[in-house]
Amino acid sequence: MKQIYLVLILFFTFASNIYSQYNNKGFAHPLQIEPVAVYSKVRGSLGYWDKDFNQVKEINKNASIEGEYKFSDSFSVISSLGRTEYSQTDTTKEVTWDRYNVGLKYGKIFEMGSSQFLIGGGLRVYDKKRNSLFREYENPDYYLIRPNFGLGYKYGIFQIMTEFRFQSETNRHGRESKLEEFKRYYQVGVAPSFAIADSIRIFTELEYREPVDKTADKNLRYFNFYPGVSMNTESLGTFSFSLSLGVLPKADNAIDRGIRFSYFYFFDTN
Repeated sequence: MKQIYLVLILFFTFASNIYSQYNNKGFAHPLQIEPVAVYSKVRGSLGYWDKDFNQVKEINKNASIEGEYKFSDSFSVISSLGRTEYSQTDTTKEVTWDRYNVGLKYGKIFEMGSSQFLIGGGLRVYDKKRNSLFREYENPDYYLIRPNFGLGYKYGIFQIMTEFRFQSETNRHGRESKLEEFKRYYQVGVAPSFAIADSIRIFTELEYREPVDKTADKNLRYFNFYPGVSMNTESLGTFSFSLSLGVLPKADNAIDRGIRFSYFYFFDTN
């Protein structure tokens, strides 16, 4: 009986130490969905996805770098730059620069006893996509506007962050004409994660996208599951990888599978 009491004491002491380690840290950065928490960071990513349906195979490879600067406790500015290689069966490979973009974010963390609650949102605006061909997914001659909103919750080793996004193409006048049609979609993301060690976190993210025009823009629709892991080092930053697995039937999902490798360097740990 004494041995059982000793094991229980050691277990609860260990659990208490683990809990106290993570309860004082900020929200972990999701690997796939857009975070509504604010950071000061640099992120470099390599991504790949493909789709093979009706004897047509699409392959998309992307390299990008993203910078975010938190200029107050609750506000940050964000921008990114990338290059994409896209190929499709029986077509010429296309290599283009991603759209230039800039965004403003708001994220506020509230202490709730032994847990934390996050509320945030932002607005991101994208330029035209220069030197790119028109594809089913987007019109390169239009701008993009993307507002989003989300919530988060953290208790001990468990965290969850959510995002609701709306995106629309637009022109310099901000409205459609009779000869124009903007592609629009809604998107919901959920990013639960669990810290299994001081430097390792497991992610089980989900993301669902639904076009406003379900007939004309059906190729925008997808529902993906993203299992992933991040590994933090004391001085060399954070390394992560995340898989993309389609949940919907292949005929209804814009992406079959994918993978993303990322490197983060955070300039603060609050």
